[in-house]
Order: sequence, then structure tokens, then C-alpha cells
Amino acid sequence: MLSWGVILPISDRKNDKKSSPGPKTGKILATIKTVARIADDRKADYIKILDMRSRLTITDYFIIISAKNTRLTRRIEEEICTQLKKTSKYPLNINGAVEGNWILIDYDDFVIHIFTDEYKEFYDLERLWKDSKEIKWDQAGAAGHKKGRKI
Repeated sequence: MLSWGVILPISDRKNDKKSSPGPKTGKILATIKTVARIADDRKADYIKILDMRSRLTITDYFIIISAKNTRLTRRIEEEICTQLKKTSKYPLNINGAVEGNWILIDYDDFVIHIFTDEYKEFYDLERLWKDSKEIKWDQAGAAGHKKGRKI
């Protein structure tokens, strides 16, 4: 038997989070857009937010970020965690920070994937979740980011 940690039955998870947007969803959207801006400020090459509510029961949103090298991916991860702690948001789990090629930060309602450019292209999560709706974030002043594509 595989051990994935504590997995709650679907009935014990968030109460029908997909059916109504509600105020909690607004707060989550504001937070994930803040994450995108933090990544942009820290020189991320690529930023895309995907709405996973209709696709997954374990999280609502994916934030996919890439940067040129592991030094930048780790710096982006550190800055996101530092800024969100200031608003009393703490990750449930962080994986991959030591290596830095693919850092996964789980905040329950959203999961942040921070890749090096090479790993992002190899794993290509956007292709896997291509039917998911993209969430726009304030890209005003965000040089180089158009619809999640590098330019």
C-alpha cells in the first residue's frame, strides 16, 4: 500500500469548493496573483496560473513558474514563502528546494511549481493540464510575460 500521508475522504475535504466562488475564493485569487507578482519581481522567466477546481480535488490552483537557474528558483521560493508568512499563510509542504530544479510548494488551496527552464520544458505541466482555465494576473509593468509565454 502506498503511503501519501494523510488523505482525507472527499466528503471531509473543503465543502463543495467548486460550486460557489464565495469570499474565500476572492482571497485565494488575490494571494495567487500576489505570488505571480513576487515571482515576476524576482526575475521569473515564465508565470502561468491555472484554475484546477474542475480537474482536481486536492487543490484549486496551480501556479507554474520558471527561471533560468536553480539559484533563481530557490530565491523565488524563499521570497514567496517570506512574503506569504507576513500574511499568516504557511505552506503545508515544500519539496525540491535543495536541488532547485523543480520546487513544489503546497499551500492547500494552491500549489506553486517553480522550475528551471529546462525542467519546465521537460515536464510540460501546461500540456498535461491544457484544458484548465488560465487565470490572468496583473501583468502591467511585468516586462516579458504575455499569457504565460516567454518572450
